[in-house]
Amino acid sequence: MAATTRDRIRERRLDRMRLGQTVCDYVALVSDPEIRLCIVPLTEADYLQALEKVRDVDAPDNLAGMAIRDRIQAQEIVARSIREESDLSQRVYNSTEEMAEELEVADVDELWDRYLEMSQKSSPALDGIPEEEFENLKKTLQTMDWSELSGRSWYAAKRFLMSITPELLQGNSPGSTSTNSLTTTSE
Repeated sequence: MAATTRDRIRERRLDRMRLGQTVCDYVALVSDPEIRLCIVPLTEADYLQALEKVRDVDAPDNLAGMAIRDRIQAQEIVARSIREESDLSQRVYNSTEEMAEELEVADVDELWDRYLEMSQKSSPALDGIPEEEFENLKKTLQTMDWSELSGRSWYAAKRFLMSITPELLQGNSPGSTSTNSLTTTSE
């Protein structure tokens, strides 16, 4: 019996989930950095369920109401994206109420930021960044005094470096000319 397209989609999604590193992200809690939670991108069905919860919110049609709906959307998405590390198909929290009882505001904020970061589809080519801008960026990164960064700028730089470093280390590139002479080889 041939597998249907839906069966193949489900099977391939489960295969990606089993790989773990390619479809989930581990987020240390701000309130307790020794605890890491696993978050995954939502399916379309999960995402629509979250939006339905937001639709049903009784909030005024003003700036405060919009802030309430935005926060509830973030909570709903985060609660659905937090999964058991041993089984990515199992949610840790069955409701946002459960999650809100155990996590602090800063934890939810961090999880939401990381979820957005994980699920964002963007690239230099899609953003249309010209080659000369990349050259300017490289020069800036090489000449800036990293020890002068603090607070938000240091946090952003650290997150940026942590997000690209594993990919750079896994790459099989020869390195720059400045590091080639420092690399020892056995001949």
